[in-house]
Amino acid sequence: MSIFKSGEQPPSWCELMGFEFVELTEQPRTIPVVAKKQRLLVTRGSCQLSSAKGTQVLAEGQFWDMDEANGPFIADPGHRPAQILILSGRWGSELGGCGVFRLTPSTPIAVKGDPVSYPKSTNFDSHYHDCDEYWVIIEGAGTVVVGSRSFEVEGGDCVAIGMGHHHDLPQVRSDIKAAYFETTLEGKKRFGHLWEYKHGPADVRAERV
Repeated sequence: MSIFKSGEQPPSWCELMGFEFVELTEQPRTIPVVAKKQRLLVTRGSCQLSSAKGTQVLAEGQFWDMDEANGPFIADPGHRPAQILILSGRWGSELGGCGVFRLTPSTPIAVKGDPVSYPKSTNFDSHYHDCDEYWVIIEGAGTVVVGSRSFEVEGGDCVAIGMGHHHDLPQVRSDIKAAYFETTLEGKKRFGHLWEYKHGPADVRAERV
């Protein structure tokens, strides 16, 4: 697991190689395609995305995969400001989920997720994936646990989580809003949150730098 910010170099194993928040005002904005793989995710408000394929209105949590052949891409928020997140990298064609989640302090649900030994004040579950996952913290602050390690995160941090590593967000200091992106599915290629008590042992990829 590693934490990096926009403009910083991620670890060499990461399929997500960069990310950037773009604030949209009332004027349409051209979004260049800078990588072989690039995804636009709406993180606040909505926007109309235009390209050679036509136009599509995207709301918060919805995304669009951009390729240079269908550019240029123009994002228009209409009459209200919006925010988009541009994700770029080298992921494959079989992917997990992507969207936006929110988390506030709440009473933990004992039967949700694999059991843990650390204190929790959220109902987020300890789980793993058959893919790498990336959390980009949009707002708020809290504690992330990956395997046996814990880290404090805040807005602007990207948490890179290797395939098969249990991860959790057990503590929230300030209400969290974050984007998540599960990249190339591997092994059994199951999607969603996986738990050892239900789905069996995780296929843990060795720690990488």
